[in-house]
Amino acid sequence: MSESTRENTVEPKSGLNYKVLLLIAGLAVIYQTFNYILPEKEGELSPIDFVVLVAVVICAISSFLVSNRYARSTVFGQAYLALGIGFTAYAIGEIVWDFYIGVLKIYPYPSIADIFFFAQYPFIIFHLIRNIKFFKRKISTITKIWLAAIPVALVLIYSYFTFIQVGYDLFDYYYGVPFVAASATTLSFAVLGMQVFRQSLLASVWSLLALGIFLNTFADINYYHLEIFGLYTRIHWVNVLWFLAPLLITYSLYRHYKII
Repeated sequence: MSESTRENTVEPKSGLNYKVLLLIAGLAVIYQTFNYILPEKEGELSPIDFVVLVAVVICAISSFLVSNRYARSTVFGQAYLALGIGFTAYAIGEIVWDFYIGVLKIYPYPSIADIFFFAQYPFIIFHLIRNIKFFKRKISTITKIWLAAIPVALVLIYSYFTFIQVGYDLFDYYYGVPFVAASATTLSFAVLGMQVFRQSLLASVWSLLALGIFLNTFADINYYHLEIFGLYTRIHWVNVLWFLAPLLITYSLYRHYKII
């Protein structure tokens, strides 16, 4: 794909096989079904806990393959390299988390895993910004306002729900704020990406990738809010989003690899 291609290009075909999308949806249903069936034991890992890790690892590898395919493109080569690094950090965080629970029998909060979970956000944001700037050079003032408003609003909501809790922990609050802010910022750029990519070449392929990032960060934000009330469990719907998101991103990357 030439770097001279801009936002006014017209998509010649969707580039997506909707049977594959239905298959992905079916896998998400099966995943959540097993989440309900398999017992959740505190301090122990279940086979279902490793499924998300596998999906994230495949997503990271796919990102690196697309980055290599874009070796001659400074913009896209760097963008997909950053995406691969971001999901690699995510995968390492999952591995460390599982090691704490499965081997050390320690609940990993706080832990080294959080460093890697947080590290995914700046790389994913970089990926989105590089692609967005390529397709849309100028961002309107209104767009800039809501780009900033989304993370500010989500941090304020997080703060409100924390402080109305009886006996809230200030350490937990200040520890969680950077994660909420980073994930909310990622969410904001993912929304912009879905808007911008609709006008680009292979709009559905680009938009599917942005949608996957949106779902992943949307699940992250909901997780942080669930933790405030102690409502998070393995059967909660955020888990199926964490499984579904990398599958959608991987399929988008596969289509990208086949087309470019």
